[in-house]
Amino acid sequence: MDQRGRWGLTPGMATFVVVDVILVVTFVILAALLQPFGPRGPVQVAGSTSGTVAPETTPDVSVPADPTNPNTFTAFELPSHNIWCEMTETSATCTILRFTFTPPDPPTGCSGTVGNVLRIVAGHDPQMECVVGAPPPVPAGAPTLEYGQASTVGQMTCHSSTNGVTCRHNPTGQGFSVARAGYRFF
Repeated sequence: MDQRGRWGLTPGMATFVVVDVILVVTFVILAALLQPFGPRGPVQVAGSTSGTVAPETTPDVSVPADPTNPNTFTAFELPSHNIWCEMTETSATCTILRFTFTPPDPPTGCSGTVGNVLRIVAGHDPQMECVVGAPPPVPAGAPTLEYGQASTVGQMTCHSSTNGVTCRHNPTGQGFSVARAGYRFF
């Protein structure tokens, strides 16, 4: 007597098909759950004219080479609109609006916070400035220093990159690098 069911499958074959379907569904669910969250690879930065860029990650680990044809912006923002800087002949100050790194404790006498504003002044070590209240806003009309470009004013040079900004006092080489995920002084 034939024990085939409705589709012509034996009970053993039907069990095999059901187990296979369960395994495939389980694999698809696990693959979906194990995908990393958030964007992968380059992302489009809103308002950027430079197209697709990598997100700010960690600060540059090496100081960029001297630029051959730098801009002379005394104030500028990066394409991400998260970092902006002001420069004078002897200082560079950069403000990062949103960051994920852990800032140092405020220095004695600081009644605010540190982490948003970094500064290098000729003849002094780079430091994080004490900020009371909200970080200062981007100056109205500040131009964008595109990734890969630099600005030199007097003794100071700042470089824009997808890893944030690096500013230095040219005669001494002292400065800082800052990005959303970290900062470093050199």
